[in-house]
Amino acid sequence: MRQKLNQRLRCPDCRMHLELCVCHLSPRLDLQTRVEVVIHYADIRKMSNSGRLVALALPNSAVHIRGLKDKPVEAATDKEYRTDLALFPGHGSVELNDKFLSEITRPVRLLIPDGSWNQASSMVKREPLMKNAVKVHLPAGIQAKYRIRAQEDPFKLCTFEAIIRALGVIEGSRAEEKLDAFFRVWIYRSLYIKGRIAKADMPRGMLTA
Repeated sequence: MRQKLNQRLRCPDCRMHLELCVCHLSPRLDLQTRVEVVIHYADIRKMSNSGRLVALALPNSAVHIRGLKDKPVEAATDKEYRTDLALFPGHGSVELNDKFLSEITRPVRLLIPDGSWNQASSMVKREPLMKNAVKVHLPAGIQAKYRIRAQEDPFKLCTFEAIIRALGVIEGSRAEEKLDAFFRVWIYRSLYIKGRIAKADMPRGMLTA
């Protein structure tokens, strides 16, 4: 019997089916900004989790798993990075824009809590990596280009897209465009695997690149 699409073997890194793996399409951008994502352990194995993509796309990055028994989040203190920013639109956060960036010392370490709202809020408050960081949020009006979950708030970005938009502000449009192209392939292949888009409706090259 033919194996169902969503039951095929998956790549351990991108979680795509092996024949749809996107790892080789990663732009591998060497940016000045370091991105570190803290992912709740319950989300790390989900195909829909986009936080893991930073390890593929950004060599100067790290992915930490939170919530594993006897395995606290550990991150080396690197004096090369002058300012820690935690991307979380909570109370007291500052808009991430050119004016703000002109007033801080670079290079920046961008810290990303990845989980539900409650999980992310807990990370920002309790994780030593984040609790002393400056809280920032994206400029108003940025809408999600690609939504992997149905009926999602159009202003609610998934983790990797939020990282893309933040790096667009910090690093410039070229980095944003290259990351966005990679993310677009990942989104379309994810939707195809979930059965939300037919092969005939896929943009050209999305399944063959």
